[in-house]
Amino acid sequence: MAQRTTRSPGQASSWMDQEPVRGGFPDPALLALPGLQRLRAMAEGRAPPPPIHHLFGLRPVTIGPAGVTFSIPASPWLCSDARVFHPGTAALAADAALGASIQVTLPGGAMVATSDLSFNFLRPASPDSGHVIARARPIDVGDSLGLAEALVEDADGHLLAHATTRCFVIRPPVPASVGDPPAVPPVRYGTPDPYQRPAPEPGAGAWGDRSTVAVFEAKRRGTLPLAPCSLLLGCRHPHATEGHSGLSLPATGWLASPSGTVYGGVLALFADIVLTGAATTVLGAGLICSPLDLKVQFLHRVWPDGRLLRATAAVEHHGHRFATATGRIVDDHGTMVARATSSFVIVPGTTWGSLTIADDAPAHEAAGSPPTTR
Repeated sequence: MAQRTTRSPGQASSWMDQEPVRGGFPDPALLALPGLQRLRAMAEGRAPPPPIHHLFGLRPVTIGPAGVTFSIPASPWLCSDARVFHPGTAALAADAALGASIQVTLPGGAMVATSDLSFNFLRPASPDSGHVIARARPIDVGDSLGLAEALVEDADGHLLAHATTRCFVIRPPVPASVGDPPAVPPVRYGTPDPYQRPAPEPGAGAWGDRSTVAVFEAKRRGTLPLAPCSLLLGCRHPHATEGHSGLSLPATGWLASPSGTVYGGVLALFADIVLTGAATTVLGAGLICSPLDLKVQFLHRVWPDGRLLRATAAVEHHGHRFATATGRIVDDHGTMVARATSSFVIVPGTTWGSLTIADDAPAHEAAGSPPTTR
């Protein structure tokens, strides 16, 4: 797919600007196969892995009529500045598993398009988590809509999040069936995939006593680096004022799913980063916040043609213990492609730079007793 590069004056380039996209897309004739047969064919190497496989390591673990499991390695590239993963990282595994759990029930010629994703977060992941694993099952699938739910866990079985989705069932034009296609020879690359490369250190130690707004300004000017997760996605142009934050993301081919559009899990994580950024701007000294939930509604497909996506978020309420924020993602034509909401518990007694996690400490129970690493 041709990729258009959109760059504004002074915009810093990233590795995505110079490095060719890896991966490919299934033969459209696969769409004629029943959903279960189609997904198994893709998992067995009869279609090239999509770009998001190479970017995050996303891959199927099990595919069956009763449920589907997808997994991503807990790469240090997924770290926020707080040295733990944004809770929205769960969407990178969950969106694929949820959609596929509906897909396996469908006949040939039918596919799914995600309408929304919802998460309730229990505890954060980190590079110590090994993998982020989403185990999904269909709840109900009809002629036009499907519902599914998933549990997101780490490699040791600790529950990270509960997720649900609603998907539209669509029936695009289908080429004649070719039956089971032959295996696609794997492509050998001269360097590791992005998630396997050495990652930079998170920058929370450089925050010091600076406010979140000051930190965003330093990141905008380039005197502080973006968090590893934002660098991996290719994010740019951070900005914040009290109660508001924003970030840009070029819709590059690296973010494409097997359907050829920007992966919904990427958009959910992008929204989560900006919502959390807005919430942190209203915190007092010595306070952190932990996301409790996230809901993302997808309004338009996004093609990976290089268009610049802009996410903004605003705090709608904050008190001593609780805050809420809303956000939106628009493309460079001003079209809103997604909207999102999130709520946060405000946790006293620690700082972003000292935050670590414990296996048995759900985020929403950490108030007053900062979790410690295992």
